[in-house]
Amino acid sequence: MKIKETFLNLTKKTYPWGFEEDLVNFLPKGFEQDIHGNYFYKLGNSKTVFTCHLDTACKEQVDVKHVIEGNLIKTDGKSILGADDKAGMTIILYLIKHNVPGLYCFFIGEEVGCIGSKAASNDEYFKSYDRMISFDRRGTTSVITHQSARRTCSDKFATALSKELNKFGLEMKPDDTGVYTDSAEFVDAISECTNISVGYYNEHRNTEHQDIQFLEELCKAVVRVDWENLPTARDKTKMEYSNDSKIGRKYTKSYPTVTYAPYENISSRSRDYYDDWYDDCYYNFETTKPKNNKNKNVDSDYFDDLDYYDVETKSKKYYEALKQYIFEDELTREEFDRVRDMYLDLNDPSDMDFYLEMKESL
Repeated sequence: MKIKETFLNLTKKTYPWGFEEDLVNFLPKGFEQDIHGNYFYKLGNSKTVFTCHLDTACKEQVDVKHVIEGNLIKTDGKSILGADDKAGMTIILYLIKHNVPGLYCFFIGEEVGCIGSKAASNDEYFKSYDRMISFDRRGTTSVITHQSARRTCSDKFATALSKELNKFGLEMKPDDTGVYTDSAEFVDAISECTNISVGYYNEHRNTEHQDIQFLEELCKAVVRVDWENLPTARDKTKMEYSNDSKIGRKYTKSYPTVTYAPYENISSRSRDYYDDWYDDCYYNFETTKPKNNKNKNVDSDYFDDLDYYDVETKSKKYYEALKQYIFEDELTREEFDRVRDMYLDLNDPSDMDFYLEMKESL
């Protein structure tokens, strides 16, 4: 299997949610599809699950024009590249080609709320596995230990996996700044749930690009890892959150309540039921607010207040609270980037404007 050629073929088009079925010709013979619309392939006996997602962060399926500059694969600026997550899919296909035992999951709808993985996480089947590896992280160095600040894998596991990968010339290390991908949905069922850097940057934007040399090196490394003998240390019955003394938070998730149509009732080729389908993604959002919210002071507790104000509409108070927090606590650039990843969507023009304003001020 030629890694670069596979990646280029996978990214010839974009694949918004509902178009994942167009990729079945790339899947190995003998794959199965569950009732939620996800695709699976099982190889040998293993306690390891490998995952990627098939959809890309865009509204429409369009052709992609590649621009290659050295080790970087970009587009002509008229579309996203889709390396998020065709880089992960390339890795999974490479693992299968090299007969690495595992359960391989190709999830649908990750970009619109982890639809496929959220539904599958309730299946008892997954409780027999010890580790889930998602290949869906930007950059080249991360073995993620926390997603949305909740611990999803142990430091022991992340350190051991980093050491395994680094034997083959990589520079991986445990990283607690993960945002959210499919593996986070399984945190209550599987002990070690991580996400690994696959070499893409500027995801969700027309400036997205892929370090193809890193992807090739990573593919060659993951097939040589002794996955079955990695340690299992996290107690999946316990909820643990990162506690960053500078940011001053012990984050508790407060996500919107999501309702979506069953997979079998969704017409994958019909976008007529609304105009801006990617914005609402067949969801009905109802913001979950803290119980004790009667006397909320937007300046008193930044993270609680950001959970209180509607994160979908981003009210003026939301930005004011964020701005005051950034300036008063004199965040470093690294800390600012962490807040950006957790609370801003750079596809949202208002979020992007705010981000650029703050970036200029720091």
